[in-house]
Amino acid sequence: MLMQLTLDQVLYRFNGEYAFTVRQACEGVQIFGGIGSGKTSGSGAALARAYLKAGFGGLVLCAKKDELTTWEGYAKETGRKDSLLVFDGSGNWVFPFLHYETTREGEGSGYTENLVRLFMTVYEAISRRNSNGGSDPYWASAMQQLIRNAVDLCMIATGTVSVPMMYRIVQSAPLNLEQLSNGEWQEKSECFRLLLACNLKKKSGEIDQWQIFDFDACSSYWLEEFPALSPNTRSGIISMFTTTADCLMRRPFRQLFCEVPENEDAIAYPELSQEGIVIILNIPVKEFGDAGRAAQLVYKYMWQQAIERRDINQFPRPVFLWCDEAQNFITDYDMHFQATARSSRACTVYLTQNLPNYFAELGSRDRVNSLVGNLQTKIWHANSDPETNNHASEVIGRRWQIRQGISQSVGGETLNFGNSQSESFDYDCPPQEFSRLLKGGPANENIVEGIVFQNGRVWANNRDLKNAPIFLRTSFKQ
Repeated sequence: MLMQLTLDQVLYRFNGEYAFTVRQACEGVQIFGGIGSGKTSGSGAALARAYLKAGFGGLVLCAKKDELTTWEGYAKETGRKDSLLVFDGSGNWVFPFLHYETTREGEGSGYTENLVRLFMTVYEAISRRNSNGGSDPYWASAMQQLIRNAVDLCMIATGTVSVPMMYRIVQSAPLNLEQLSNGEWQEKSECFRLLLACNLKKKSGEIDQWQIFDFDACSSYWLEEFPALSPNTRSGIISMFTTTADCLMRRPFRQLFCEVPENEDAIAYPELSQEGIVIILNIPVKEFGDAGRAAQLVYKYMWQQAIERRDINQFPRPVFLWCDEAQNFITDYDMHFQATARSSRACTVYLTQNLPNYFAELGSRDRVNSLVGNLQTKIWHANSDPETNNHASEVIGRRWQIRQGISQSVGGETLNFGNSQSESFDYDCPPQEFSRLLKGGPANENIVEGIVFQNGRVWANNRDLKNAPIFLRTSFKQ
């Protein structure tokens, strides 16, 4: 399905009247709703079907085991069953991420720092740490140095890099300066073997001047700096690396993310989504734990970068990034991606219960506010979390409200009435409104209510714009 969508094409109409366009989809959507509020089966389902009907490609991350079934249902309803690519533990599709980064098109392909960043993404996903997490930044910097030199050694010696190869280098690196002259160590060490291979290339002129500079720095690290570290420091750095790499070297992740298949048509390239493919990462967190989360975050990060690199003139099709239970999948990079997502025609949809979920993962209110602030359409469903409800009221804002009062008094046989009127600067939509929204199900005739806000929009369809509300109370049929 080749799409010729304009940014102002309507994807969906709230209340059957108010347009939600491609342009607004590209500005991002954040959906909040408590457990059982209908956020997934209400607004989530409505937007998912709308994106599929319009022919979008996309990436779906899975926290729960039933996410695949949900999306297969959406695809069947919208005639998009053939557009699904299910990436799961079967190995029918694989994504050797380091190989991809070294062979993809673009000037940054194979750049060492990009490969280091990829591995650190895995580390951060598994350890759930971030740069403001309170730990000594030395350790993260030291592990980056280790990875950097392992990557350079792989690339210069063999022209490729993989997690198992890096693991063998680190495990066989010299532990002290005396070991360097040990014949048994030299014979068994993968690190030493690759250093010799690089040195031969240097002497034979097989590598250019810049690669020679990289090799000289690399050999200095492995033969001088690394073995001279104190045992406790060195073992700490090694442990940080190996505990991260270990999960990727086990079934099914080694097959899925580390090994290059004989048939490269089995590689699930992120760029497939710009051709209309919907990639579903069916390695749910609830089934595969932190390893499944880390694997999905690596793919998500590389998908985001691929979408940012694409030529919109050549590949104009909008694509979506879909994360239900989004607290499992948010990273620091998301706020940077979302800041320019519209120009990439990338339509982010994040669903979560409440703001504290995000605070717990990102560890900083500023980071959470940056991320949520860059998702321009916000939909709030029924919620009992005060922080989320108060934040929603603050986002919608305050204005002068007219308050009327009636007084009554009795004097003797006389009954007196009085009317009063005052103005107060109050919430346009007070926090308690969000706990009164219908949650769907048989008791509510399967109607889910939500409150929608879009930055800069009044909900009037050109009628009485001055007094029009800046939020919309809407409903969705489950």
